[in-house]
Amino acid sequence: MFEKIDYDDLVSKYDYQTRLDIAAWVISKIDEHGKNPGSFRYLIYDRLGFDLDAYVPLYSAGGMNISNELDYSYRENLANVVKEQNIDNMELKSALLICDEPGCYNYASCGFPTTDGGYRRTCHDHSDFKTNKSEI
Repeated sequence: MFEKIDYDDLVSKYDYQTRLDIAAWVISKIDEHGKNPGSFRYLIYDRLGFDLDAYVPLYSAGGMNISNELDYSYRENLANVVKEQNIDNMELKSALLICDEPGCYNYASCGFPTTDGGYRRTCHDHSDFKTNKSEI
């Protein structure tokens, strides 16, 4: 349907700092859109400041997927239901970024590898930071 564009090649002509500045700006706008969601058109025209000609290129780059999936309150609302009903399902807790410690429903703000080759996602209280502090 749309022309396949090599975005890595497209941005390779810009220096590192320019790419970093643009990426930070775009991420800040996407984060803003997650906090106060709106339509795809609102994202590209109002938040990002583009004109009508931007619709097709930004759509084909995956912008509609981002706009449709991004609503931070949706995850929070589901996480609240899981907490209120004491649902201790690990897959559900993982998808909703809830601490994987049984009986804990705090936000999983930490992650660390386990000795068996797995990976834990926990709140700060259940992280391994207290015993495995790294020197910075």
